[in-house]
Order: sequence, then structure tokens, then C-alpha cells
Amino acid sequence: MLRFEKKYVGEQVLMFLRKQILLGELKEGDHLKELELSKSLNVSRGPIREAISQLEKEGLVTTRSNGRTLVNKFDKKDIENLYDTRILLEKHAVTQITPEKLAKNLPKLNALVEQLESEHKKGVKDVESDLEFHATIVKMTENKTLIQLWLSLYGLIQTLIEVTSSFEKLRQEKIISEHKSILDSLVEGDVERTQQFIEQHIRGVQLMVSKEL
Repeated sequence: MLRFEKKYVGEQVLMFLRKQILLGELKEGDHLKELELSKSLNVSRGPIREAISQLEKEGLVTTRSNGRTLVNKFDKKDIENLYDTRILLEKHAVTQITPEKLAKNLPKLNALVEQLESEHKKGVKDVESDLEFHATIVKMTENKTLIQLWLSLYGLIQTLIEVTSSFEKLRQEKIISEHKSILDSLVEGDVERTQQFIEQHIRGVQLMVSKEL
């Protein structure tokens, strides 16, 4: 039986159901029943209801007028659309970062790259530091709408990377190198080059995810 930490039950239930959908364990048209899920996951119906609500916002399920919640199709085209949107948001974010905002956040960005390197040496796939690096770039804009749009993609992107069985050693080293290139070009104030590095990096991750799902 699955056991969830009480403090993070809602997040864990959401992550579990999202993974089940992305991995195809829950298929298009499957009915998500609160009572059955509550029993099988050994949690109250509250976290199940909250998770379903978030999955609906992410487009992974649809709740019909009769109350039935059905799983939606999620395929390679949906992955492509997700990453296309992420690229647009991050490339636009770069145009709104001032030198002052960059200087203020530069220590954090450097620390995140160092954390990626440190975890890689231990053989750990550090998804959180990777995404926090990109989140920091977006948050530097202080554009509330842009930040909200990017954060709305976060859960799906995080889960897609986590369900990918592994980042090959050479690929992970390339990912770290790409983060350094993005950061260097940001410091140099070269917006166009930073945008190019961001798109190349995200396309590489998209290709890797698409191959496994």
C-alpha cells in the first residue's frame, strides 16, 4: 500500500496521479473515482479532490456535467505544445531583465549551477535546481502575468522530467554546460544569444522526454 507523508499528502497525490496519466497507467477515457482513489491510496477524499482540480487546470482530466472525471489524451503533440509555450515565455522573460535585477540574482543563479554540478557528481538528477534556475530567470522580470503563466506549467514539466528514466551522463553534462552558457550570455547582456541558448536547451530536453513517452 502506498504511504504519503501527512504534511505533503495533497502534493504527493497530485504527483502520483499526474505520473500515472503521463506514463499511460491511467488511459484516455478512464474514470477517476474519488472514493476508489481514496481507498486505494489510503487518504481522505479532500486531497483527491484537490489533485483532480489541479489536473483539470493542467488539461489532463475533464470533469463533465454529470460529475464524472475522465482522463484526457496526452501525447507527443501535447509535449511539443508544452515546450513551445515554455520557450516563448522564457525567451520573452530575457527581454525584461534589467542589469540591476540580474546583479541581485546572480549569486543565486551561480549557486544553482554549482548545485547541479555537485549533485551530478553524486549521480543525482537534480530536477528542482534545474527548474529553479529557469524560474529565477522568469521571476527576475517581476512580470506577474508572465510568472503565473510559467508556474502553471511547472508541475507538468517537473513530472515529465522525473518520469524520464534517466538523463544519460553525457546529456546531463551537456545540460549543465547549457545552463552555464545561458548565464554567461545573460551577464554579457546579449539578449538574442541568451534566447538562442534557452531554445536549444529546452528543445534538447523536449526531445529526450518525447523519446521515452
